[in-house]
Amino acid sequence: MTQEEKVNTIVSEIEAFMFEFTPQNKSDKESMLSYFSSMLCALDTDIAIEVMKQLGDEGRHQALAIKINYGY
Repeated sequence: MTQEEKVNTIVSEIEAFMFEFTPQNKSDKESMLSYFSSMLCALDTDIAIEVMKQLGDEGRHQALAIKINYGY
């Protein structure tokens, strides 16, 4: 599986999760994405960044935080 396929699969799963467990507000969505971000970074930082970039404004914020925290 290519990196792009992995990213697309993970994005799809996170979106399905967020649809099923709808965040009540922006803060809830940010918290959920933060947890996903942490788990993904433990596996592959580059994939974590690409996944987060595809998940709206809150996800792009998480991607930027990853880049800063990991010295990109």
